[in-house]
Amino acid sequence: MSTVAGVACPAGVVLAGDRVVASGGRIRSRSRRHVLEFDRVGAAVVCGDVPAVADRLDAEIRSYRTERGRLRIDAVARLVADVATEFDASVLVTAPDDAGVPRLRSIDPDGGVTEESLAALGSGAALALGVLEAGHDPEASLDDAAALARDALAAAAERDPGTGTDVDTYRLPA
Repeated sequence: MSTVAGVACPAGVVLAGDRVVASGGRIRSRSRRHVLEFDRVGAAVVCGDVPAVADRLDAEIRSYRTERGRLRIDAVARLVADVATEFDASVLVTAPDDAGVPRLRSIDPDGGVTEESLAALGSGAALALGVLEAGHDPEASLDDAAALARDALAAAAERDPGTGTDVDTYRLPA
């Protein structure tokens, strides 16, 4: 599998994810990006076919922007929930709200959407979430939030064979 994490703070939102793809108890790749960027929309995806999810999200986001203009978090969450259901994916997503403030949502494979300030998904989620909760500072800077997300994934990688040590991040500043 893989592990992704998200941290919201007053300075913005950080998403982080490792690069491992595992299935059937075997590591299939250590170079697959799970953190995606779509111009002021970020997503961290855990599923079997991340490239297909990325392509679909890219197409849906482009279509939405062409037809309706700027995307906000509620619209993004609905759009991502539809894609997550189709691909049996778990997704962390960030985008600005109506006031321009970055928000973090966790989306389940069944399409359920939850607003979060800290979140982790994937095979090392329990380990990562423990580190996120222990190190969370509600007044953290974006750099501090990114360091915390990286630390959470590093801790997960120490104990979870489905979590790798190479980490990508996406930052959405306030």
